[in-house]
Amino acid sequence: MVRPTILALAVIALIFQIGQADAHFFGETKQVDNYQIIFMPYPTFPVAGSNSTYLNFSVLDNGSNIFNIYSALVITQKNSETPIEQLPYRLYEFSDISIPYAFAQPGDYTVTMQTRITGDEKYQAAPLEATFELTVDAPNRQGIPIDELMLFYVTPAAVAIAGIAIYMHSKRKR
Repeated sequence: MVRPTILALAVIALIFQIGQADAHFFGETKQVDNYQIIFMPYPTFPVAGSNSTYLNFSVLDNGSNIFNIYSALVITQKNSETPIEQLPYRLYEFSDISIPYAFAQPGDYTVTMQTRITGDEKYQAAPLEATFELTVDAPNRQGIPIDELMLFYVTPAAVAIAGIAIYMHSKRKR
């Protein structure tokens, strides 16, 4: 029997944990001073003309989220100084940011995240910048990207095989 005081302490601990979770993207990381900027496109290899591409960023201060940041995005073709897209500064409540973007043409691009951090003297006046390279494939590309392969094929197959194995094992015990 669980004592009421232990149960009450467990409930109080659970209440204090609500809203405490941090989740960040995993991908290429740039370190600037004590900040980390992480870039992870989805899908890993974007396809030109697809409206399901997301450019995901995490701007972290020593591994922790930053709240109420202003970020902008500049996309240029690689080896060009002329931006093809400039998304203006916008307030983000959390520093984990997903930006939908459809690339018109395949090719090599650079993606620059610019962030102004309230309360940081240096990066409130001038933006914190991190530039990442990105290759966009042609729509008729052959093959399945590894993240889609894992999500739609390998994971369901592994779950099905594990389920069958558990069923067969439990049936033998009877």
